[in-house]
Amino acid sequence: MTKNYLGIDVGGSKIIGVVVDAKFKSVSEIFRAETPRSRPALVALLLACVSKIRLRYRLYGIGIGVPGMVDPRSGRLLKAPNLPFLNGWDIRRDFKRFDLPVRVDNDNRCFVRAEWRLGAGRGHQNIVGLGIGTGIGGGIVIDGKMYSGATNTAGEFGHMTIEATSVRSRRPSTLENLGAKKAFLKYGDRNKMIGSGVASIINAFDPEIVILGGGAVAEANILPRAVARFARPLIIPPRAKRTPIIAGKLGPIAQAIGAALLLNPKNRV
Repeated sequence: MTKNYLGIDVGGSKIIGVVVDAKFKSVSEIFRAETPRSRPALVALLLACVSKIRLRYRLYGIGIGVPGMVDPRSGRLLKAPNLPFLNGWDIRRDFKRFDLPVRVDNDNRCFVRAEWRLGAGRGHQNIVGLGIGTGIGGGIVIDGKMYSGATNTAGEFGHMTIEATSVRSRRPSTLENLGAKKAFLKYGDRNKMIGSGVASIINAFDPEIVILGGGAVAEANILPRAVARFARPLIIPPRAKRTPIIAGKLGPIAQAIGAALLLNPKNRV
């Protein structure tokens, strides 16, 4: 029987699961559901889905991408700003019953890992990816290695401060609350705001390519060409103004594919 891995993307509004073969040549979307609004309901949904999938596929591991800051060694979700009921979630403990290896990482790092290995970033060694949906986050590849930072929280681009004090709330305005889903629903076109954020990222990291993904890109609320148009005047290094800013190739299942890639040691880096 074929060796398969299960990749799960726990998003702010949707959960997606895919099964991939060991060579990552065959990818099948297995389930898609709205994200429950409590931890018990979410865990129950995931466990039921995994149990059903094991009746059809021989699984050799489960990779899970989650929307927040994780401790990959313990498998615990430390903080999920947009799903606070998941703060402190011990993911491996809940999946222990399946007696399978379980790997956990931030969902946007999973997105970048998938695009780097299998999608728009193939062949590049220095990449920044930005996932735009309910929240905003990202992942970074430097010299052919995923960069996680000293505390495994690198890539939280959505929490970059854009305005030190908002007139409306007297709190800092971040890229996320000015450019993510709620801001789009309230203010409309957010391409200019995302372009400003991308320009700052390019100025800081000097990547070969910037890859945009997430629900806002999939639904065409964020357009890479428009983002690039707003970003280029704000990019300082002359040669970096030509940095490609493109959409990912793997679509809405990229995060789940990247979670499955966690089971392959050479793809975890």
